[in-house]
Amino acid sequence: MSLDLKTKLDKELKDDAEIRNLWLEGIHNRDHRQTFKKINEFYDFIIVGAGTAGCVLARELIYNIPNINILVLEAGPPNIQVNDIMRSPCAYPSVSRTIETDWGYYTENQKMPGIVDPTKEVLNKGINYSRGKVIGGCSTVNAMIYTRGQKADYDLWAAQGPEYKIWDYDHCLEAYKAVENNTRKSPDEEFKKYHGFNGLLYVQDGQNDFDDIIKDVIKVAKNLGIPYNNDFNGVRQNGVGRYQHTMKDGKRFSLADGYLTDALKKVETYPPSKPFDIGSPHGLSDNAAKFVAVNVKSFAHMLNIIWDEEKKDENVAIGVKYFYDGRVHKSFIAPKGEVIICGGAFNSPQILMLSGIGPKNNLEENNIKVRKELPVGRNLFDHPSCCITAKVSVPNSTSTSQLHYSSSGLELGMFYKGDIKGKVPSQEHFLDERPDIQFHASTNLLDPVARANAKSGKKNDVLTLVSTLNLPSSVGHLELRSSNPFIHPKIFLNYYEKPDDLYLMMSSLKLSREIFKQPPLSTVWGVESDVDKEMSDEDWEHYIRKKAFSSSHACGTVKMAPESKGGCVNHRLQVYGTKNLRVVDASIFPTIPAGNLNAPTAMVAWKASILIEEDYKNKA
Repeated sequence: MSLDLKTKLDKELKDDAEIRNLWLEGIHNRDHRQTFKKINEFYDFIIVGAGTAGCVLARELIYNIPNINILVLEAGPPNIQVNDIMRSPCAYPSVSRTIETDWGYYTENQKMPGIVDPTKEVLNKGINYSRGKVIGGCSTVNAMIYTRGQKADYDLWAAQGPEYKIWDYDHCLEAYKAVENNTRKSPDEEFKKYHGFNGLLYVQDGQNDFDDIIKDVIKVAKNLGIPYNNDFNGVRQNGVGRYQHTMKDGKRFSLADGYLTDALKKVETYPPSKPFDIGSPHGLSDNAAKFVAVNVKSFAHMLNIIWDEEKKDENVAIGVKYFYDGRVHKSFIAPKGEVIICGGAFNSPQILMLSGIGPKNNLEENNIKVRKELPVGRNLFDHPSCCITAKVSVPNSTSTSQLHYSSSGLELGMFYKGDIKGKVPSQEHFLDERPDIQFHASTNLLDPVARANAKSGKKNDVLTLVSTLNLPSSVGHLELRSSNPFIHPKIFLNYYEKPDDLYLMMSSLKLSREIFKQPPLSTVWGVESDVDKEMSDEDWEHYIRKKAFSSSHACGTVKMAPESKGGCVNHRLQVYGTKNLRVVDASIFPTIPAGNLNAPTAMVAWKASILIEEDYKNKA
């Protein structure tokens, strides 16, 4: 960092601190006067996190369980705060890494033995890790790609025991179809078997034609023997084709748009013959009516779960403690109610650990009372990515210089199996129906390092080929850094700890290099990649680790599995050793699905709403 830049940054931080102190003084004066009396609020369900899962849950519960009220807490702002860039698909790189809507996570540096030469130590540098901190969560900031993974992914979940049968592919497909409103024109009968057309999440085909250079990438892929696939969520995933996106009429369509908006429409009183208590509209009283509605509080940072101290051995959740508008607030659940954590793969385990649920050693070193020892934070899966960028000699030929408003720049996808020995994949790999590589071709600059170094206003035409490892065997973890709920946990991704992962990525990048060499890319377009020279496997390992970035598909850290097999929640997503506490989000995935995770997370939330409804009706 230059001296001038550091001086400017120091001044900005000082200015921020001064204003923050003025704000604190105002809050202190207000509280000292005690203008507002704190009251105990009661809700039937408290949902922590208004992301993908929280939005689906709120809507399904409020319409399917009679006469309940729900509180949804969201740490970030309303999505309308970034209405312009959030709605515009072309601006997704901006909305996914802005201080207004992102948690600002950064992973830990990790040293480990090299894979190609274990006698040499290699470094996985810490990276920025995007996570949506906004109403709608990651569905408000992601690239909108709608993929579900493969049949085998969910059958693996179901194979954990007879009670897990509800998570097999057929049951999950039912949920996917219930959530989805697919707008494909004139879908064939095969397509109809795998898609829903009456759900609240809009899914559509691309609105723009491919750039000519992307059309030529498809031609090259076909010439190499890669089959065309017009539905990555259908009977098979392998092949090259166009993604569908969570969009409506060329604009982003988040789970907040579809589900939370609909949930907020229901506002009633019960019983209708009684007036509500003006002084305490969310109190518990047999003599007053209650509101049947969903309340959402933005900028509400969860602190910890409140436990029933009279039943210490049972770990009965009775409410939540959170920071909102400069104050600590408490909200409680009514009889038969639940606290449902929907914070995602980083926040959900952190909330549990701050509340005494997690690894004994990590809790004790942070002076947190251990209520239930579980491997919370372990089993962290992600989809590591790496890319090769090529310059395109033909000027003004790509979306880098010609913007398409309704395009995220990620329209062309490809799924295939990598070679386990790190060689260029063959025809056999392309036809394998259990692909482990997801491939994107884009005329946007997607390399995070190159983007950071790019000069403002300079628009070189590029073609980027991104490889993503969709079925990784390396597993990471996270742990508390502090008992301070405002300090991020330590995140260890463990990318390429297992040899298979490195060689599969190497195989995919070698294929990318071969694609660049094929006409008409090498002839008509004059494509020149940044890895034209011959490279040893050790060179490739260095390149892969240096260029590594995340697809932001973290999951698995509150694993759904038998407790004896490292599970933190059971098949109904209830936290072991507790009562009235559930986790519903990507953190419960036992293994990572082979695709983008927004759709699977919505599917899990829809299925969870059925389980919650069943349990609610069965309670005395």
